[in-house]
Amino acid sequence: MMNFSLQSFKKKFISFLSQEDSIYHVLSYILSSIVLPSLPIIWFIVFMKEKMIFSYDFFTNGMFGLSVFFFFSLVLLLILGFIYVGSIAFFIIYLYQKNNPKDSNSNIKYTLIYLFIINIIMIILTLNHILESQSNIYIYVFIFIFNFFLFIYLGIVYAGKGLHKFIALISFIVVLIWSSVKFHDIISSFIESGLFQFRAGGNIKTEILDKNITLSKGELLLLTPNKIFIKDDKNNTRIYNRNNIIIKLKNIK
Repeated sequence: MMNFSLQSFKKKFISFLSQEDSIYHVLSYILSSIVLPSLPIIWFIVFMKEKMIFSYDFFTNGMFGLSVFFFFSLVLLLILGFIYVGSIAFFIIYLYQKNNPKDSNSNIKYTLIYLFIINIIMIILTLNHILESQSNIYIYVFIFIFNFFLFIYLGIVYAGKGLHKFIALISFIVVLIWSSVKFHDIISSFIESGLFQFRAGGNIKTEILDKNITLSKGELLLLTPNKIFIKDDKNNTRIYNRNNIIIKLKNIK
């Protein structure tokens, strides 16, 4: 009985491996489960390099906070991406369904058209805003490039075959690595603005006290489970242990 079960499992496993599409599905799953969860760590390392600081306890004791912070930041980035380039994912799905009439859905075509119009309008409004306010255009370039490849990947993941998904994932990982190097200052600013909203950094005006004695005043760079990183009035970076330390943050309106 046991021998029969092993033989049956062996045949099914060999049959599964013989399906090329299934192999690429498994490879995509393994690779994405390794690389994508590492993205917040990579971006925070980029941020720390820009600020010339590093915190071991942030990655050992602060992973839950890091995950929560990055989740909300990524949701914001995805919303912006959907506004600017969301039609790309539906265009990819439409192309796949066009080649596979059995999977065709007329709603995809109309959704693509409506979303494409919205994307064009939002891009024009954003370009007008950049020209009028002289904002840093590289921030929008990074958001556009990141989401352009992300929504191509999402479209292929939804409708593509295993090999296509694997190639799309590899391409997206390459873009992630390239953008992290090319737009390191933009990523740092993105993380900084998120820290500001969570009041855990972002150059908030801060006063450090110990038993009501002021130790330092300056801008809060990063607040970790065990450390306080602050840039003082002389532009020096100071690091304090959080034990018995009072942190006074300037009110944000």
